[in-house]
Amino acid sequence: MKLQWKFFHCSFYFATHMKTTTTLFFCIAIFNFSYSQDRTVSELLTVSTRPIQSLDSNGWKLNGTFLLNMNQGTSSHWVGGGEENVLGFNSNVYYAVNFRHNKHTWDNYFDLALGFQNATSFGKFRKIDDRVDVTSKYGYRIDHHWYLALLTNFNSQTLAGYDYAIKADQKVSNFLSPGKIILSPGLDYKTSNRFSLFISPVTVRWVLKKDPDFYHMAKFGVDSARRSNTEFGAFVTAKFNASFTKWASYRSRIDLFSNYKRKPENIDVLMNNLLTMKFTKVFATNVSLDLIYDDDVIKRLQIKEVLGIGFTVKL
Repeated sequence: MKLQWKFFHCSFYFATHMKTTTTLFFCIAIFNFSYSQDRTVSELLTVSTRPIQSLDSNGWKLNGTFLLNMNQGTSSHWVGGGEENVLGFNSNVYYAVNFRHNKHTWDNYFDLALGFQNATSFGKFRKIDDRVDVTSKYGYRIDHHWYLALLTNFNSQTLAGYDYAIKADQKVSNFLSPGKIILSPGLDYKTSNRFSLFISPVTVRWVLKKDPDFYHMAKFGVDSARRSNTEFGAFVTAKFNASFTKWASYRSRIDLFSNYKRKPENIDVLMNNLLTMKFTKVFATNVSLDLIYDDDVIKRLQIKEVLGIGFTVKL
């Protein structure tokens, strides 16, 4: 007998208006797993739904993870071809600061990523990953799992980004270009198994374009000769964290935003996934998969996957 475990399902009434959105939800569907109903699966489900670690005496809980993946390769007179030297690293810091007191909650999440790759033909290091994402959410409990909430989010990158497929000096992004700030009142649903779902039909989002090289361009949804754009729409975000075993953990997040002022049927999507499988206390295999769709930036689904072996340390 099979036991179907669905991690996440989300749909909007206007999803059928956009082929890319349909493709995205097909990608999300890969997170549906079917397991045999045996003792091993029962243990996995028990661990993944266990309550969050208890708070300290003041109501605070702090935890995080630092990842550092590295790769290196060298060849000399290799008939099969290839780069003479290859060196790269990718790092990620994820930190959560949570507070609970009576009916009040305050959740803060910091997600920072930066990675570089170098090869003999490059001449210098090239950026392969760059993310700055900060979320703060206050909630007041009105039911067992439901909260009145106010969420703010900031998302950007730290360094300039280049499209090396065009030419090495073709800059396509930079710090605060784009940058996005969200202010969103809504309802928050939380369970003890580390899942939360925030829903808001009334959200303000500011899209920034601060790099002077882009000032005279219509880019990131910001018109030329302007440095920012204000959007008004609906916002949904969900988070899921689970430790399936002592050595395997999974973290995922998805954000959906519909701009009422321009093409509301075209949903902006951001999805981050990280699977960590340890083989010692500090060494692990890490697989990250990021999906982005924003037709103001590019009318295609953006996909970035990173697989690495390196250090994994709890903070």
